[in-house]
Amino acid sequence: MWILITINKDMDSITSILNETLNITPFKRDYDTSFGKIAKILKRYNLNENPRNLRFRFTLFMQEFFDSIPQDQWRLKDPIFIKQSEEFAIRKFKEWILDQVS
Repeated sequence: MWILITINKDMDSITSILNETLNITPFKRDYDTSFGKIAKILKRYNLNENPRNLRFRFTLFMQEFFDSIPQDQWRLKDPIFIKQSEEFAIRKFKEWILDQVS
């Protein structure tokens, strides 16, 4: 039971870190620090992931969102569309983490 509470708490922390990062203007985002914090969380579960590899994995999940939609339907200037892509990537990233932990 304690492990489940800890994992849920850590998943909430990871979501918070990613949301805070993505709410910053893109060219001012500090991805190294954000994914460094996530790497520290993952070390609790014996997952020794390089922050840059985590960032790359997150980017691949973002790309998965865009690959699922025909390019002529991308609305890159629409904040709602961009938010959907970010939420998708966060969800997939957390699913990947849970797969690694279990």
